[in-house]
Amino acid sequence: MKVHQFVPSDLLKPFVSRILVTESEGDLTRQLLPGTAPVMALRVKGAIYLNNNDSSLGFGITGMSKVARPVHYTSGSAVLLVLFNEGGATAFINTPLNEFSGLTADLDNVFPPEQVQWLEESLAMVQTHTARVAAVEAFLWSQLKRNAKDPIVSKAVDIIKSTSGNYKIKELAAALNINIDSFEKRFRSQVGISPKNFSSIIRIRSVINTYQPHQNLSSVSQETGFFDQAHFIRDFKAFTGESPGRFFKKGLPQW
Repeated sequence: MKVHQFVPSDLLKPFVSRILVTESEGDLTRQLLPGTAPVMALRVKGAIYLNNNDSSLGFGITGMSKVARPVHYTSGSAVLLVLFNEGGATAFINTPLNEFSGLTADLDNVFPPEQVQWLEESLAMVQTHTARVAAVEAFLWSQLKRNAKDPIVSKAVDIIKSTSGNYKIKELAAALNINIDSFEKRFRSQVGISPKNFSSIIRIRSVINTYQPHQNLSSVSQETGFFDQAHFIRDFKAFTGESPGRFFKKGLPQW
């Protein structure tokens, strides 16, 4: 699989982390690991199937998930992916992001259908990935509804990430001087999942990003805040679809 990475324009950087175009030269099935924000997926060519569904992916928003999901690329397929920053999608979408949790919503159910049609036609007219990215950025810029993210949620995300997901949610709400119920509701709306589940994703990603070959997995689980080895293995298998040993034998994923 070929992956082409693009840095978003300065205007979109506060909301979008990366834009990718992935191309598959043959039939390929991969596990889509849980990310930290929703993804906008736009099929360029071929067919891509998510979650073993019969219908192929077209233009849509894929919400947050707590578990790995299979994605199948047919030979010669390509998809453009807009990877939002945490809370970044809310700059373009009025719907609370938790309503997309575990789902893929058609783009014309999220944005005005006539503007989605304009995007489809624009992408059909160009031949290069650079031109496709430019068309998608123009579309996003036209849909921008607010110029700033929720400051409390952004601060919470920064703290959770800086502590590798090991910050108690009640203590986090207290540190941010906000009621726990209000905080959790606000976080789910802006990020797409609860702060507890977000912390779990960050914790597992921390394990994957810091793991060294032949490192003792029991020590890794303790160092990254898991209560015991069984807890670590259960969460890791849900996240990746595989046991830690099997996952790391295959080599670290590229993301």
